[in-house]
Amino acid sequence: MLRWCCPSFVTSVDNITDTNHQTAHFEKGSCSTMGFNYVMFLGSVREGRNVSRVAKYMINVFESNGHKVTIFDPQEMEFPMLKKPLHFHRSNEQPPDWLVKHNKTIQDADGYVVISAEYNRAIPPALTNMMNHFPPASYKYKPCGIVCYSLGPAGGIVAAMALRPFLGELGMVTPSFIFATPQVADAFSEDGKPLTDRAKTGGPNLLKELEWYTAALKRQREEIGIPK
Repeated sequence: MLRWCCPSFVTSVDNITDTNHQTAHFEKGSCSTMGFNYVMFLGSVREGRNVSRVAKYMINVFESNGHKVTIFDPQEMEFPMLKKPLHFHRSNEQPPDWLVKHNKTIQDADGYVVISAEYNRAIPPALTNMMNHFPPASYKYKPCGIVCYSLGPAGGIVAAMALRPFLGELGMVTPSFIFATPQVADAFSEDGKPLTDRAKTGGPNLLKELEWYTAALKRQREEIGIPK
């Protein structure tokens, strides 16, 4: 069910064995049976980064509930320092093929997830640099779940608070639940297994809300359209 922009994740994700992450079925609607297409943005390029632990867990949660996931990883993908985003190219200019390709993947997604560390009480620059390559129109009127973490006790929540207006400016809706993980190295193993009760429940809780918003906004876009 997974779609990859970064092949380096494939081997490590295959090592995940704990698949007991199914979310609760809804009493009404089709959220529990409909498979959605999500793009997951990773927000760290530091040496020894912990984002891979959290990402492997989240991918497994989404896959076990029938969803497709495409990973956007600034460590593995071609995102130079932003000088000219896609929407700054004039009609008579040809943007890079890789930029057009990745934009199509974002446009085709039903929703998004951002997995972010916290750098100096702020969003990691690799994350904003990557996402700002694409126009707000590609993200607009779709939901984005926020997953954050830290080595310390705060769980990256300051970065999560900064992500809300940033993602909103790109046109996304952020559900109320934020999956924040303190002491991340103790919460997830290197192969993505959750080691605490909070880690085990956080992914399904985030997905449950995200599925609802994804279904609602998708239905509205298809039946009503978007504001002109």
